[in-house]
Amino acid sequence: MAKEKKAKKAANPEMVKAIISAVTAVLCVVAVVITSVSITGQICDANLEIAEKSAASAGSVSGSVSSDDSSSYVDDSTPVVDDSTATPDADAPADDSTADSNTAATPDANAPADNSAASTGAPVGNDIAKIVAYYNTAANNTKAYKGTMKLNILQGTTSKITKSSLPNVAVEVANGLLPNDYPTKKTFTVKNGQGEGYNERKKENESKPLNDILPIDGSPKMSTLAPAGVKSAKCEKVANGYKVTLVLKQEVIHSLDDKPKHHFSCMDVLDITSDDIKPFTAKQFDITYPGATLTAVINDKNLLTEFDVNEPVLVDGVCSMAPIVNNAEIFIDASWKQNVKFAY
Repeated sequence: MAKEKKAKKAANPEMVKAIISAVTAVLCVVAVVITSVSITGQICDANLEIAEKSAASAGSVSGSVSSDDSSSYVDDSTPVVDDSTATPDADAPADDSTADSNTAATPDANAPADNSAASTGAPVGNDIAKIVAYYNTAANNTKAYKGTMKLNILQGTTSKITKSSLPNVAVEVANGLLPNDYPTKKTFTVKNGQGEGYNERKKENESKPLNDILPIDGSPKMSTLAPAGVKSAKCEKVANGYKVTLVLKQEVIHSLDDKPKHHFSCMDVLDITSDDIKPFTAKQFDITYPGATLTAVINDKNLLTEFDVNEPVLVDGVCSMAPIVNNAEIFIDASWKQNVKFAY
């Protein structure tokens, strides 16, 4: 679902180029088959270089939300509430009025902040609003933690073209270039918000602030999820704390320049724009998030000890690159998976 980091602040540098890799790989292969004109070769060389770089990085798919909020997700049970908190930024509150404890929850090295969720007990059961507020508080406490923590991360993308109007040989070559890097292992030791780690796939050291290691990338908040985006929620007692399971509602977006607001509020998502796929033109791009599952374990200090995301993404695209390729259809079945284990 991405390259590790780019100069501009991306919503998810781990997943940023997956669909670029797919589209450019397929269309460039076809372009080579159709014509041997030198300019075509130059264009394909450039775009295949993009595809190869993104396939070599830890990529991941994601999407965006349309301006018509009613079409961005399927609301099958929960009344829609004010989603103004669903677009994360540094100043946004962690959630709605049920999560007031977030404002005071800033743990330090010696004494993680106490708050009502930790002192009164977890909301065991299936109350979506209470469980979302409880999770937001714990997730944001964790990202604000200033002591020493160790992270063991397993993450990556699976992706495959399942249908296309292009020749089979082109699809086979393109599938070989798609990012399939799950599982990629990373370890970080974080002190006072700064992480030093090692990427086993790249076999190199990494240095990143915690804000860029955990979602939402670049934000001090790990989650501003609203109950309106959640299809079901469950909180249960486990041996080492409380386990929260959230299943998000389906979101469908129709532009590379959009974001799926509820998925984007609590996990990494695709972050590409129409400019990123030039010289190709996106005639149609329907990106469906069927509904990711987010699971977390929260300890008695209201900090995460485990965070797990399974995020399927379905892409239906029609692209052109005149005069070589016109209205090429591509269907991609992909997923982003991420598991983080925390030790304090």
